[in-house]
Amino acid sequence: MKSYRLDPTHRVVELSGITDADDALAAEQELRALLRRCDTPAVIVDLECEEPPPAVMNLLVRLRRFAERYRVFLCVTARDPQAAQALREAGLERILRVTRTLSQARERTEVCCAAATASPRPPASTVRTRLKVRLYRFVCPDTRGRTPVTSASRPSDVL
Repeated sequence: MKSYRLDPTHRVVELSGITDADDALAAEQELRALLRRCDTPAVIVDLECEEPPPAVMNLLVRLRRFAERYRVFLCVTARDPQAAQALREAGLERILRVTRTLSQARERTEVCCAAATASPRPPASTVRTRLKVRLYRFVCPDTRGRTPVTSASRPSDVL
């Protein structure tokens, strides 16, 4: 799998040679590692096959979900008309951002994705810290100034 930087906000990954589930699993591991350490806010997956097999389509859907976790904008370029038709027939244009050329993908990421033009992503530690604080507030509510509700303190006429 070949990967190169198109410009400061876009990285292109050429996806080809995937024929079965084993190839898709190996490619998924590589792509996940690339998304984890991605230095650009937008990744364009360039499909280089005439008709993508179901393993590739499943890989693209899983990759989209994974990219959202890391706040990376994912776009798929299907240059071959048959590949674009296969993605359209499978209904993946509703889930994935599918374009026909790299220039269209570049335009779509710049227009649709605020992350493509924004400052770098916040570090993961701040997200983790916010999550811990929210969980702590949920599990350990602040009881200062509140009296606990017991059966003795409830009015007896309430059903």
